[in-house]
Amino acid sequence: MHCWPAAVPRAARSSARNAIPPGRFQIRKLTFEPRKRLHQPAEFRDVKRRGKKISDAFFSLSVLANHETHARLGLSIATRTFGTAVARNRIKRLARESFRLNQHSLPPVDVTVSAREAARAASSRELRLSLDEHWKSLQK
Repeated sequence: MHCWPAAVPRAARSSARNAIPPGRFQIRKLTFEPRKRLHQPAEFRDVKRRGKKISDAFFSLSVLANHETHARLGLSIATRTFGTAVARNRIKRLARESFRLNQHSLPPVDVTVSAREAARAASSRELRLSLDEHWKSLQK
């Protein structure tokens, strides 16, 4: 019977990451945690009613300052606009990913994202560019 040799511990590699002095760069977690989401219908309602409206051909955003230390996202993708769950989930996935990558540059606000009819036929690249422009406008 042939046995595999035991795993040998590897020596520490010298890499560029190990050469950076501690405290020089801030490492940010790019996760989309539950605390960064809007959950309650009342939260969505407040943002929709009292928030500032920003829109383009693909998305309509409502933005309202919050009392947290981070931005929070709520998605409102209408069934009558997109029809199938596949189409709705595609838009939600793109919006969540875009928010996840831009969350650290946003002020502490609550944002609700609603997709418009034109987003159904748009490419993923067009939708990402549109959301990136919205995030940049919120930074100002």
